[in-house]
Amino acid sequence: MKYHIPSDQQIIFALQKVAKKFRTVPSQHRLKQLVEKELKTKKKKFGVSTTRLRMLALQSTFVTLEIHSREGDPKKVMTKCPVCGGGLNRVKNLTIWGGEVTIQFRCKHCGYWTGKKKRIPTRYVFHFKKKK
Repeated sequence: MKYHIPSDQQIIFALQKVAKKFRTVPSQHRLKQLVEKELKTKKKKFGVSTTRLRMLALQSTFVTLEIHSREGDPKKVMTKCPVCGGGLNRVKNLTIWGGEVTIQFRCKHCGYWTGKKKRIPTRYVFHFKKKK
């Protein structure tokens, strides 16, 4: 069976269907399976990458993302957010001598943050907001 690439709108619609059935999806891989199952028809089988699915979920208003991470190399300099690819803002603090020191990096788009010990994302947990 040949794979087809769904549109962003089709993926968001499938995400909404998954949100009606589940409150939380424990991993990005499981979310991909559930969305592809919702997209599948008798004649077409759709494939979606986990990165694209995560980006669309972050852009939607009914999904919140919980990021689990491990420690990484503290010497490595991060310029882009490893979760959404956005820019990282420096959170600075004043020293007792009047200088500034960066204590943290934060992403304003997805909520990812890291300090001196670099946090490397290992698992994404997706929580769905219920409609009122």
